[in-house]
Amino acid sequence: MSDFWNQQFETMPWSDLHTYWLDKFNHLLTYVKANSPFYAKHLEKVNAVSSFDELTNVPVMTKAEIREAQLAGDRTMPLGTIQVAKSEDIVQVISSSGTTGRPVYYGITQRDLESWREALAAFTYNAGIRKNDVVGHVVGTAIFAGGEPYFEGMRHIGATVVWAGGLATERLYETLRNMHCTAILGTTSFDLYLAENCRKYLGIDARELGIKKILGGGEPGLSEEPIRNKIKELWGADTVREVMGLADIMPGMWSECAEEKGMHFTAQPHVMVELTDPDTGKHLPWEPGVCGEPVYTTITREATPIVRYASHDYIRVEAIECSCGRTSPRMRCIGRVDDMLIYKAMNVFPSAIRDVVVKGFEEHLTGYIQVVKDNAMQVRFDDAIPVDIEVLPTVQDTKKLKRDIENKVRELLVVKIDANLVPPETIERTAYKTPLVRVRKK
Repeated sequence: MSDFWNQQFETMPWSDLHTYWLDKFNHLLTYVKANSPFYAKHLEKVNAVSSFDELTNVPVMTKAEIREAQLAGDRTMPLGTIQVAKSEDIVQVISSSGTTGRPVYYGITQRDLESWREALAAFTYNAGIRKNDVVGHVVGTAIFAGGEPYFEGMRHIGATVVWAGGLATERLYETLRNMHCTAILGTTSFDLYLAENCRKYLGIDARELGIKKILGGGEPGLSEEPIRNKIKELWGADTVREVMGLADIMPGMWSECAEEKGMHFTAQPHVMVELTDPDTGKHLPWEPGVCGEPVYTTITREATPIVRYASHDYIRVEAIECSCGRTSPRMRCIGRVDDMLIYKAMNVFPSAIRDVVVKGFEEHLTGYIQVVKDNAMQVRFDDAIPVDIEVLPTVQDTKKLKRDIENKVRELLVVKIDANLVPPETIERTAYKTPLVRVRKK
């Protein structure tokens, strides 16, 4: 049996949580409709909800709607018409990354900050961080969800947090070494990048730094065994755990326990989650194998509450029971609803292509692949989907490998790809996320 940060909520029966969430949701409805011009209009036809299934009658929110509401911001209400608390009560602002358009900003009050610290502590504690850890926090984006919020959560546990993100690369490595870090937290891509390039900057392999806990998130990928095993091997780590959050809701909400077989929901006191069919909006059961889109509500946030937010993440339920004792389902994020590609009549996620390629041909590849689009808006492919795949120099017969990869993808996914085998380091690495899709240079 594992230990817990918040045993009451982490071991509460999932059905009991629905009762708790419903009560909080109805209080939230009254609060936002009375204090926000956006919600007064958005929810004008919505009254108290009497059952969990009735939640699907409440309209969902999208990031586009939030952006539009924020365009009405001014010096009095800088966060626009979704701002509910008074400006003088807001103590901090974070933002989305802005990778899909104008960044969206969210405020928090002092009470929100306390909730935030508790939620992020539960999140990182479940992922293995303890008071005696020295954590190299290698995310350099302070205003983004993965920056300062994660720092606050780990510091709330009592861990020593060394915020090295944003330093020049050589200085970052030196800091991890000089501070004798026992753990690091970064994006999956950057965790791998640091491991692969340690010798270049420090003259030693990453495993010689003695970092035994690796936390990675911000993008799908760590759920794939070849990538997880590579990170674990390069760092010489005892544990590698995937984490996931959402700037719009709570920067950290899902993390893996010691089982390392899917992420538990860890934000129960402050966030409500529903599993829905992205096409119909109807609820789906939390049962193993079920895939759907999480819809979130910030049930305790005062400053900028969000009601039934369509996350556009696409997740698969892995299990509903766990030996760690936590009662929330375990899940994997397998892609983004809006990242889905269409090859003729078949739908496919870029992450699914990577999963097949990396799992099937691990010994020949670096682990990096990218789908190539002709333009940013391209979704449909009438011809084979172009995919850049990095191969190791030891590969002798590239023609055979190309043919084998294409056949394996077609066999398992029923889509056709054009595998473009490229040398290591061809796909650009980034300090934040390495995208699975790029647009072809003209």
